[in-house]
Amino acid sequence: MAEKLYMDQMYLKEWDAHVKSVSQGKFVVLDRTAFYPKSGGVAWDTGTIKRESDGKEVKVIYAGKFSGKISHQVEPEGKIEKGDKVHCTLDWDRRYKLMRFHTAAHVLSGFFSKELDAKITGNNITIKKARIDFSLDDFDRDKIKEMIEKSNELIKKDLPVEVYYKNRKEALKDPNMVKLANALPPKVDKIRIVDIKGFDYQADGGCHVKSLKEVGEIIFIKADNKGKNNRRVYFGLK
Repeated sequence: MAEKLYMDQMYLKEWDAHVKSVSQGKFVVLDRTAFYPKSGGVAWDTGTIKRESDGKEVKVIYAGKFSGKISHQVEPEGKIEKGDKVHCTLDWDRRYKLMRFHTAAHVLSGFFSKELDAKITGNNITIKKARIDFSLDDFDRDKIKEMIEKSNELIKKDLPVEVYYKNRKEALKDPNMVKLANALPPKVDKIRIVDIKGFDYQADGGCHVKSLKEVGEIIFIKADNKGKNNRRVYFGLK
């Protein structure tokens, strides 16, 4: 299994790796990677992989999980081979936007959970906008906007964001640990926790900023009624 550098080194921009396998000339598996694969409703990282022996470079246009492995789709095809030693570089602007959006989503979901007792039923985070689906009985746009206003007030306080691990059994004793409706973290011995200190903590496997000031300001885009007990909230950042 590849070493997932993005789990504990979220600000890492460049690293060295070895190519473990290449399929169809374009699906590359590395022994260690900081490319975040599409997962948990969050978009994937892009960047470049450069072969150290001759400097040939390919673009990483997609990263995903397949059969338990992180696969990097590259172009042009056929330029990287099994056994190559490579140097990898993230598209940092893209990654950083996704990190800001993801942390903003945790702030927002924290308020929906604490004040409206709402769970997350779905989400999608891109570099341009994000949406979260919440389990809410009432469709009240004013209440949704109020949660965004409270989120922005908290962001101004610039709370630190920390990542650490807890024993699974111990972590799941806490009912506040999981914000997803009808879902539990993967069956692993240690659960990764993203903790906005003094406000909210959640089981999570994604990339986040180190402090709330980096998020910026959450901008309400729209809210949709998606059926019984399901409210969809779209937001941007500035």
